[in-house]
Amino acid sequence: MVQADDRAIAFKNQVAVVGIGTTNHYGTYNEMGAYGMAQEAFKNALDDCGLTQDDIDGLIVGTGTGEPTAYDDMARILGVHPRVAYPYSNGGRLFGPSVMLMASLVASGQCDNVAFVYTNNARTTRVKFGGQDEGASAIHPAYGFTSPGANAAIEFRRYLHEFNQDREKLAAIAIGQRKSAALNDMAIFRDRPLTFEDYVNARYIAEPLRLNDYCIINDGAIVFILSRADRAKSLKKPPVYIRAASQQGGWSIYHWQDGFEYEPYSRVAKRVYGAADVTPKDVDALFWYDAFAPFLLYYLEGFGFCGRGEALDFIQGGRIELGGELPVNTSGGHLSETYLQGRAIMVEAVRQIRGECGPRQVPNAQIVQFIGTAPNASSFILSKD
Repeated sequence: MVQADDRAIAFKNQVAVVGIGTTNHYGTYNEMGAYGMAQEAFKNALDDCGLTQDDIDGLIVGTGTGEPTAYDDMARILGVHPRVAYPYSNGGRLFGPSVMLMASLVASGQCDNVAFVYTNNARTTRVKFGGQDEGASAIHPAYGFTSPGANAAIEFRRYLHEFNQDREKLAAIAIGQRKSAALNDMAIFRDRPLTFEDYVNARYIAEPLRLNDYCIINDGAIVFILSRADRAKSLKKPPVYIRAASQQGGWSIYHWQDGFEYEPYSRVAKRVYGAADVTPKDVDALFWYDAFAPFLLYYLEGFGFCGRGEALDFIQGGRIELGGELPVNTSGGHLSETYLQGRAIMVEAVRQIRGECGPRQVPNAQIVQFIGTAPNASSFILSKD
């Protein structure tokens, strides 16, 4: 048995998110490939913070879902000459760890300004997440487990059984995030209201998960830039500081075998809250990797926002909506805004701290948290100061 410890990385007063950029829309980008989308998002990120391409001395490139991208080609096309450059897996569960890597490069002095470039044109290239052999995600194909959604469905089925819960309570997540998407001009589903009746009447994809419990598939690109805190204050926009980050690997991708990931989540929670000097009660908005709606339940329970088996009740009554006690994924998230494997969530989190979200702004947002899924359980905490 691996022993738990208190190690996390505290980045207080060292690292800040200074620039964020996206493609000019999400949806379908037939007119340009992955590198073209990256150029558009990179320009927007530089414009956002006032840096130039010559200032970028670190480059982390998400290898892309759909059309793959190479980090050396990306550097050439973007016109940067970084001291440090890495390719990074596009897996959504690796978003949190990628932020931890970037922050570590800055805090250690290896880089002054690191850009993360991520592209996804899965819709244009017609990528399928299921129905064929997908390696680790296709567990036991003979029994129908040919997609990540099948894993999520059986885990949620077990959760309902163990805690004697009502499956329909899960509707609060998709409905709440759809309300937020209606206030977001970039959201793909901004003009598609979702009622409880719409939710329960939608078809099952992998029972007990229905259509609106699944992320959407689309094209788009994201770039965010991290810089040294002492330089960040002189840039165009107010810096958003990374207080702390932590991750815990080693738990199986076969989620349902491991008790709703309570063990890795509780370890990450202990580390990241201790390093950031905050508690769940201090979090003004929660951002989470919502490939599938039930993930939020295990995050809330594993990180101590509520007790085990209590999350379906915890999320009722508007608690996780704008204006509630703990608003989550205020852009609409993967369920209603865009699916860019976690990266677009960074954009919304930064904008909330800056106060740039207009009608979906969380009043006086000072501290926000991101939580990512096992088997690379992760979390980082952003703050205004």
